[in-house]
Amino acid sequence: MSEAAKNLGRTQPAISLALKSLETSLGITLFDRDTRNLKPVPEAYYLLAEADSLLGQMSRLQRTMKRIQVGEQGEVQLAVMPGVSTVLFPEFLSDFLQSRPEIGLSLHTRSSTQLRELVSSQGVDFGFGDFDEDHSRTEQTHVTKISANSYLAMPGEHVLSGSKEVSLVDLDGVTLGAMQPDHRFSKKVEAALAQVSNRNNVRFRSQTVLPLLKFVGAGQCCAIVDPLTMLSAKLIGTTQKNVTFCKLTEEVRYEYAVLVPKLRRLSPLSRQLASAWNEYVMVELEKIGANPLQEKVA
Repeated sequence: MSEAAKNLGRTQPAISLALKSLETSLGITLFDRDTRNLKPVPEAYYLLAEADSLLGQMSRLQRTMKRIQVGEQGEVQLAVMPGVSTVLFPEFLSDFLQSRPEIGLSLHTRSSTQLRELVSSQGVDFGFGDFDEDHSRTEQTHVTKISANSYLAMPGEHVLSGSKEVSLVDLDGVTLGAMQPDHRFSKKVEAALAQVSNRNNVRFRSQTVLPLLKFVGAGQCCAIVDPLTMLSAKLIGTTQKNVTFCKLTEEVRYEYAVLVPKLRRLSPLSRQLASAWNEYVMVELEKIGANPLQEKVA
């Protein structure tokens, strides 16, 4: 008893009182006592084993909660539009998670319309897709818009290939690939081409931009593509398969949206990931000279 008091930094009477109080609360005698010794009964050994287990669990729980608090542990739900989720976003996630082995994630590939609904319903921690003006009217989502200049994708043997910059006027009569007619970017491209009295033939249409590069590589069309698609194409080696990219003289801006739910309390991990992705996109767009801009719109 004296040794226990010394180890715990307490007085011997205090230890004796604590032990008596424990036995009273449990309704059991933990020690056989004589004038000189305390001998643990079998039940005392059982209590010791269970107490050790509980204290170990508490210690692990405390460490886990601290790791969650600083964003080193946890799980995050993500929704990303198809083109970006195929290559570029996993590339970013791989680097982000490199020093965070305790983090789990669930990546959902959704159309921009679907992921907007997911984030608005507070179903995921983070979303990234095409910007839409309807974002600015939502009351359930924080929206950061990122815009950047688009690029022209051409077959390697195209007459304009090798140009550092191409004007929309140069595309007069050129066969093009484009997104579906109702897509916001498709409408913007068509309006920009019409402004310079451009006559073009849209032969191929796709729900997303990346598949159009297959037709470009086959020499069947050119396509005005968003800058993140160009970055994705370079990562998967499309630029080595007879596809080249160059800047457009006229600015045709593509607009993305970083979406975060307003009503779902985000973990530090989710906030870190959203911030890191935002920074990653801006840096990568700056590297290729796409003149990126960002603004909070909701």
